[in-house]
Amino acid sequence: MTRPNTHVFQQARMVVVTLAVLACFLGGLVASLWLASFFLYASLRINPLHAGLSGWLDALPAWRHGLMPNAGRKLAGAALFGVLLSFGGPVFGLHALWERSGRRQLYGSARFASESEIRRAGLL
Repeated sequence: MTRPNTHVFQQARMVVVTLAVLACFLGGLVASLWLASFFLYASLRINPLHAGLSGWLDALPAWRHGLMPNAGRKLAGAALFGVLLSFGGPVFGLHALWERSGRRQLYGSARFASESEIRRAGLL
């Protein structure tokens, strides 16, 4: 017989997981906006440390209305680099950690043979 609290616990767990995923997604979105602004400022030869979250967002309508006529590729490249670094970097890092943790150690079980084992092998 199941307790009535089990259903409530499962729903609360689902809410917590959903909120955590949304927080990670929004954090990645903010990071990609900042990185896109950083790369855009660097490609325009402006100090990228002055790039805020709205640098890329401000440049996009300026390019659209013709105020920055040759910045289309720079905007697209900055956005691509920002998204790839902010979302792909953590995924690649987790994959690298996960891949490495499943391998056995190559020389972890090495030991010296005893004299009796050497005699049994016919080496003495």
